Amino acid sequence: QYGNLGSPDLCRRINEGYAEIVAGRPDRFIAAGCVPVYYPEQAVEEIDYIVNELKFPAISLLTSHGADLTMSTREKMWPVYKKMAEYDIPAFLHPHLKPHGIELEFTINRSIGRGFDATKAALRIMYDVFTDFPDLQFVLPHFGGVLLAMKGRIMNFFEPQEDLGLPIPVEIGSMSRTPLELDELKFRPAFEKLFDKLYIDGGGSAGWEPITKMAMMTVKHDHLMWGTDYPYEIHAGRDIKYYIDSVKKLDISEEDKEGFLGDNVARLLKIKK
Repeated sequence: QYGNLGSPDLCRRINEGYAEIVAGRPDRFIAAGCVPVYYPEQAVEEIDYIVNELKFPAISLLTSHGADLTMSTREKMWPVYKKMAEYDIPAFLHPHLKPHGIELEFTINRSIGRGFDATKAALRIMYDVFTDFPDLQFVLPHFGGVLLAMKGRIMNFFEPQEDLGLPIPVEIGSMSRTPLELDELKFRPAFEKLFDKLYIDGGGSAGWEPITKMAMMTVKHDHLMWGTDYPYEIHAGRDIKYYIDSVKKLDISEEDKEGFLGDNVARLLKIKK
């Protein structure tokens, strides 16, 4: 039904190719395994192989696979999440290159479509996946898509889980909550608790300083990690240097700078405590 796209055979070949690269330069490369999520039984088997045989410390997932498969499609994704929990491994996410329903003209697909797809994935994880798997670790790409810029609006419409005992007043209903109302209703801590579980990758920005600063304002600093999306959005050494230099100039602690530039992902992958 799905052809070669995401097939178990293709994922196996990709993973074994990654393993050869890592074996050739283990001092330079770490791999996150490909998972054939369209095929739940084979996906579980592949994660076993990724962790036990190839010794990869993480897996890689798309934020969506079209209209029929998203981060909260239970029959296909829940077996993957159970394995993630069993092995205590993170998932590094990436947007679908052509998200369902996103136009291709005027760079809409490339410039904002993928960011929208990543942000939808974040809400699916917060509202649904974390309900059953509260300790899973997901790394959202491209500074979370449009998540950081929209964090306030997303929080204003936050609907807490019923078991938290935080009812939404009838007079407010589906309307947005103001910052004062969020504090009065005690919604803000419940939202931040979910949001703060997400890890954010700095790729996809080409080192644009304002979004790095926004990330430092909106995300827990120990959940931020540097990324370049090389060579797609950063093309040469000078671009990488520009990005690193811009981080070093930020008005944040040296610990937070080192965390963003490497320590945080090293701890996530259990390379460093």
